[in-house]
Amino acid sequence: MRAGAGGANLVRTRGYGATVSPAQKDVVTTVLGASAGVGGLVLVFLGILITTVGTYPGGTSDAVLRPYRLGAWASVGVFALSLAAVAVSLVWLAADQQHWLYVLVLVLFSCLLAAVLALAATVTKATV
Repeated sequence: MRAGAGGANLVRTRGYGATVSPAQKDVVTTVLGASAGVGGLVLVFLGILITTVGTYPGGTSDAVLRPYRLGAWASVGVFALSLAAVAVSLVWLAADQQHWLYVLVLVLFSCLLAAVLALAATVTKATV
């Protein structure tokens, strides 16, 4: 053990047994970036669905186009969830950094990941 800055004791551990606890600011910053990235990927997915609908001839029945249209609207909902996660992360960084906002950031990001998986699985099942 050696003395660090300000007289604080620093302990260096070796190997894989060291426990690392990330700062909340680092977690929220990462969630903000990841949520924005996921939102971008969902927009690309939405564009593919819209383009696919546009390739069908004008007289195509609604039953054929329904899975693509539902997938497109579901993509809009997932994109909105990603924007909500970005917004709450930004509010946490800019505001008092309340614990309940931190928990909300993590909950929204978890829901976003689950929604992306559900969207991909559902649209794939409905269209393939």
